[in-house]
Amino acid sequence: MKIDVKYNINFKKLEKEFESNKLFKTVNEGLSHKVAETSSRFILDGKVKPVLPKTNPRKRKDSNARPLFDTGNLANSLKGSARGITANKPKNGKIPYRSHRESSYTWKKADGHSVNVPQREFIVAKSQGKLLIRGTSALVDKIYKEFQDKFVKLLSKALRKRRWKNQREN
Repeated sequence: MKIDVKYNINFKKLEKEFESNKLFKTVNEGLSHKVAETSSRFILDGKVKPVLPKTNPRKRKDSNARPLFDTGNLANSLKGSARGITANKPKNGKIPYRSHRESSYTWKKADGHSVNVPQREFIVAKSQGKLLIRGTSALVDKIYKEFQDKFVKLLSKALRKRRWKNQREN
């Protein structure tokens, strides 16, 4: 017994898949949930660098104090969506979380003293082919490999229509 399966490739569907908004949404939906989950775990495990100095008041109270984990709001609120990775607003409402990623900054305490806060990357991913955080290649590679497999299946499904389905409809 011989079974032939033939496919038609629908290039209009392919073109629709590669429209910039749809592709952006597909990539975000496929990657952002896993990246947010892994980044949250990265913060919870205290792996964010640089570590808190011994002079930090939180470090003095608790020798196990972790960077970016004052209230837990950031780590517990990281979520992935079609728009990308989002987080709740900081509880104190003054300094957005993206400030930690962009550069070091000066924070004014309530008593008027200023504190220099170093840049701390906490998103476990790649940007322009480079790791955002050293030492996370195994985590990032696993996330990207899972996404690659899903994306290839999605494209394959979008491109092909089984010929016998078309014949049944006619």
